[in-house]
Amino acid sequence: MAGNELDELRGRNARLRQAAQAAVRRTGYMLDDAGAMLLLADRSGVILDATGDSRIRARGEENHLHPGGRWGEDAIGTNAIGTALHLAKPTTISGVEHFCEAIQRWSCAAAPISDPRTGRVLGLINISSPSTDALRRGAAFSVSLALQIEEALRSIGLQEHQRLVDQLLSRGVSRGDEIMLLNRHGQQIWSSLRDAGAGAGAAGADGGVLPDPVPELDGDVGQLAERMRAALPGAGVDIVSDGKDPIGLIVTLARAGRRRPAAAEPDLAAVARSGQAMAGICAEAQRIVEAGVALLLKGPTGSGKETLARALHADGPLSDLPLAALDCSLLDDVALRGGAATDAVLRLAERGGTLILDEPAETPAAVQPLLVQSLTQLARSAERRVQVISLSSVPLSERLAEGRLRPDLYYRLSGAVVHLPGLAGRREDLPALVADLAAHSPERRRGGALRFTPGAMLRLQAHDWPGNLRELRNMVERLSATSFSRLIDVADLPPAIAQGRPAGREPTLRDRERAEILDALAECGGNMTGTARRLGISRSTLYLKLEQYGVPRGRHR
Repeated sequence: MAGNELDELRGRNARLRQAAQAAVRRTGYMLDDAGAMLLLADRSGVILDATGDSRIRARGEENHLHPGGRWGEDAIGTNAIGTALHLAKPTTISGVEHFCEAIQRWSCAAAPISDPRTGRVLGLINISSPSTDALRRGAAFSVSLALQIEEALRSIGLQEHQRLVDQLLSRGVSRGDEIMLLNRHGQQIWSSLRDAGAGAGAAGADGGVLPDPVPELDGDVGQLAERMRAALPGAGVDIVSDGKDPIGLIVTLARAGRRRPAAAEPDLAAVARSGQAMAGICAEAQRIVEAGVALLLKGPTGSGKETLARALHADGPLSDLPLAALDCSLLDDVALRGGAATDAVLRLAERGGTLILDEPAETPAAVQPLLVQSLTQLARSAERRVQVISLSSVPLSERLAEGRLRPDLYYRLSGAVVHLPGLAGRREDLPALVADLAAHSPERRRGGALRFTPGAMLRLQAHDWPGNLRELRNMVERLSATSFSRLIDVADLPPAIAQGRPAGREPTLRDRERAEILDALAECGGNMTGTARRLGISRSTLYLKLEQYGVPRGRHR
């Protein structure tokens, strides 16, 4: 890689390098004359920086183990850097495990570095040595360094958060306007809009103007500004910079005509209609809210927790009162001592309403006492009732047992727990969910919603949906924007869904068998007898196969 190209790549990874700077510098001193070197790579496997034993670094340069070297698995086969990035988990590769013969004398341990805000892999730390003796120690060391860098990234995010709030306060707010403050990832960290709240995502994480966060923008504030201008015509969109680097946006909406159509508001009845399981969940959650008990909604990322929480507020006894939402991972002592979070708490204390706490288990330990104090203040001073709804993708009881969550905070939030299943546990609901998403897609055109062939629907029901409702919604909106016929067949689906296997993985015998069964089932119109005959197996074997592959058969004959 040419020098100017490497400089440009380093510029695009400035936050990663800034967060890693201290750890890389300390490790360089530790590894000097230790027979090993440290490499920092970006998410594509290109080495950004190298430090450590100068003799080992010189040997590494002979095999392109130097800044600018490309080590993606697609470029050089199995190696610690590329394989760890591909698997998104710590990896050790030694000797003949390397695909490339020239580096088979090396032992390497690598650990990915993820953004604490988005969960997206930003890059990787790698410890390399010609000696296999250092491999076990290198594996633990690389993981430790990755965790240190992730903590530094979190600290940088909190500092940017505070600078954004300071910028907003220094500018002042016109009396007739409403304001949204977004960080570089499109996460809304404060808003004066009653129906948005702080930390709720840019106009709603589960189906608003922007998803929460927006990983494909990769923290590019310029692209985020363009998206917001397109989504909110007429709004003022100002980029906030920290010196020379943009760190977020201030979005200003004039009071007149700023509201979204009422149809865009979460509808509890519509959520309940999405399936039998959700109908029961909605009824249970509604009873809890009506009783005024603190509610914890637990479910995997993207399962619709925030949509349900907002629907419970909109259709509940406090619907005419304020709603505020706080992203607990972004809370700090400033926010809870006179900052944006304090403003939200004070509004609720004065009038009552609903407080949504997103991922309370991610509240920094030093801030948890302040959050408990704020919740206590709400309980004591609210002239009208305040309903607290917490959203968590991890069991709070586990964080309590690990000592990472204060007992008094845990018991304030866990009055009643309602579990939301992921889509893999609601396969029977897919047809109704897809139909509803297609009917309300913002990209509908030519007057018709998408329709799915039986074969395409079977593929959707067989998919595991690791991104849950968010992944499904993104797929429907993408197809709605690109389909002219409005009829979606198997070939129109994303490759990972159409082929019945995770993206980027070669098809296995199991994948091919599942695809063959789904094809036969679609060709026979769901007729089980005809499908079994076509495949040359018994109906009972077909039933077992469908159960094995997670395909509902209730609608099939």
